[in-house]
Amino acid sequence: MLATLGKRPFKDANWIFELKYDGYRCLVRKSGGLVELLSRNCNQLGGSFPDVVDAVAGIPGDFVLDAELTVDEPNGRSSFEWLRRRAVTKTPGAVRAAAARHPARLYFFDALCIGDEDLRGLPLDERKRHLRDLFDDTKTMIVATGIVGEGRWVFEQAAAHDLEGMVAKRLDAPYQSGRSRDWIKVKNPDYSRREALGWGKS
Repeated sequence: MLATLGKRPFKDANWIFELKYDGYRCLVRKSGGLVELLSRNCNQLGGSFPDVVDAVAGIPGDFVLDAELTVDEPNGRSSFEWLRRRAVTKTPGAVRAAAARHPARLYFFDALCIGDEDLRGLPLDERKRHLRDLFDDTKTMIVATGIVGEGRWVFEQAAAHDLEGMVAKRLDAPYQSGRSRDWIKVKNPDYSRREALGWGKS
């Protein structure tokens, strides 16, 4: 499910507003002992991020979750450059060293399937409740939270902290593949990583 680009922040009690993380969109799939981190282009990312794979493996059960994969700086802002460097690191020794120096993190924001239950037809607020019940936050795995109704305030916080922007999501919307007006991304025009502001990216 992909967000449609919006022009300005808004307020609406039927929507939840989340910060937009500057990372790689990542579908996280766990089946038995197998954990997969899949990019939007279906590239396997797990080999470069064994720290994340190990963390996900510790969650009981099988599931498919939607998330953003980041490498965060000590101040909490995402470093896209260190994320990119980690993604292209392949040799085992270099991967271990990179994971120790620049640990990665998953911000989970949606649940498509847990166990044998397909959640995609449920409203977003119900899917988020299932996601919240699945695990407790750690340094590596965090359930992304949002604010209901107050999109303008959330966007002000994104701009004040030099973040990429925010994503607005209808609370009653199901999860559907493709680009949707039920998710709207609003980018911070003053964001310092200018490459992130290109049209058509998510």
